[in-house]
Amino acid sequence: MSQQSRRIALIACSATVILGLTACSSGAAHPSAAGSGAPSGASSAAAGGPSKSPATSIPGPAAGTDGLPNGTKLNAMLLPATALPSQLRIDASGTRSTGDGFNPPLSPSAAPAGHVCDALNGSSWVNAAGIASASFAQNDYTDDSQDMFAQELDAFRGNDAQAVMAGLKRVLTTCHTFTMAQNGQNYPVTVTLKSLPGVGDEALQAVATSPDWAGGSTMVAVRVGSVVVTSYDNDQKSTGTVGVALTKALVKNVTTAH
Repeated sequence: MSQQSRRIALIACSATVILGLTACSSGAAHPSAAGSGAPSGASSAAAGGPSKSPATSIPGPAAGTDGLPNGTKLNAMLLPATALPSQLRIDASGTRSTGDGFNPPLSPSAAPAGHVCDALNGSSWVNAAGIASASFAQNDYTDDSQDMFAQELDAFRGNDAQAVMAGLKRVLTTCHTFTMAQNGQNYPVTVTLKSLPGVGDEALQAVATSPDWAGGSTMVAVRVGSVVVTSYDNDQKSTGTVGVALTKALVKNVTTAH
C-alpha cells in the first residue's frame, strides 16, 4: 500500500470516530510490507468497542467519579511533543478527550468473539476490553512514513481498571495468531505477549508482527490506580520498542499527578 493510500486510511478512521461512539483515535496504519501493500488500521468502533465519545460526556461530577481525573487533567499528563522523537508530529485529528466532564456509566460491551482481534488494529486498542471509561484523553503523533506513537489515558470507576487489564491480557492471549482482513487481502498476524515488571501497579506489553509486514507494532498497557495507560507504537522498520520507554515516561507523569 502506498503512503498516500495509507494516509487516506488514517483520515478515514478519524472521521469514523467523530461520527461514532469510540475514542479510536486515527487507528494506526500497520507497517508497510516489502513489495506489497500493508493493511490500514481499523477503527475500534468497527470492532464493537465501548462508547467513549466526548460528545456523550456530561459536565461536572458524575456517579462514581469521586477522585477521578477528568479529561482535562488527563490531557495535562500526556507526553508533550518535546518528549517524542523529533520526526513525529501531532495529528490533530487523533487528539480528543472528555474535557471537564465525564462519560455516564455504561454496561460492558465486548466485541463479538469473531471480531475481538480486530479491536487490536488501532491506537485505542484499550477498547478491546469492552469496558467504558469515565474519562479519557489521547493523542497521536505520526511522521511522513506513517510511523505512529499513540498515547491514551483512561480513568475508570470502581474496580473497572483492574477488569480492563485482565480483559486486555485475555484478548492478547486469545489473539496470539489471527488473520487480519484489509483491502481485500488477508494478513497472518502473530501477537507476542511479554512481561513488563516494575511498571505501575500492573503492566503488560505485546508485539504484533506479520511475515507480510516490514516492522511491527508494540502495544503497552499499564494500570496506575484507577487510570489505565495505553500506547500503540507502529514502526515501519522495527517493532516499535521505543514506545515502551515513552510509555514508562508517561506512567511517571500519571504517578506524579496522583
